[in-house]
Order: sequence, then structure tokens, then C-alpha cells
Amino acid sequence: MPYIITEPVKIPGTKLGYAIYPFQKHYLDKVKVKDDNAFKLYIFELQDSNFIEIKKTLYQKELPLSLQNASTVDSVLKNFIMKNEECITKLEDMVEFFSSSTKKMR
Repeated sequence: MPYIITEPVKIPGTKLGYAIYPFQKHYLDKVKVKDDNAFKLYIFELQDSNFIEIKKTLYQKELPLSLQNASTVDSVLKNFIMKNEECITKLEDMVEFFSSSTKKMR
């Protein structure tokens, strides 16, 4: 099921968070006929605090809107985390977050 998040979400068991920002086009923008609606996925390094505070942006990618948004985002997040294993703090919490039965919005 597609979803749009506009606030950063902490990934449990890691020092990372992510956010999805939809692109909003203005009627004065020059848009090509074949341009699909898209969103940007950002992956952040978070500060060590009780709140979600962004330290710096580590990754950003533009993705097309589709009915497979949730699985696409999960796949990109998993690949990024596996390439940057030093960000993992508690493996069990991270595995639970990526299980298919867990809601991503908390």
C-alpha cells in the first residue's frame, strides 16, 4: 500500500532515520507529459537524544509513486543499512521493524 511520510521516522536498532517527501508541482512549472509523480526518500543520521533530531543527511533518492511504495522503501533502507553496518546498534529491534507485520508509523 502506498504511503507518504512528511516527518522523519527513527529506524529502531540503528542510528538512522528516514523521511519521504512528495514532490509538489506548481501550475507554472514546465512539466513534461511523461513525467510521473515522484517522491524523495531521505536517510538521515540522527543525534543521540530522546527526540528525532537530524545530524546530517546521508542518502537521498527520487522514486516514482506506485502501488509498491512500501516495499520499495523497505528495500532501499535495507540495502543502505547493509552497506553501512556500523549504524546498527541493536539487531533485534531493527529486524522487528522490517518484519512485514510491523507498522512503520509510530
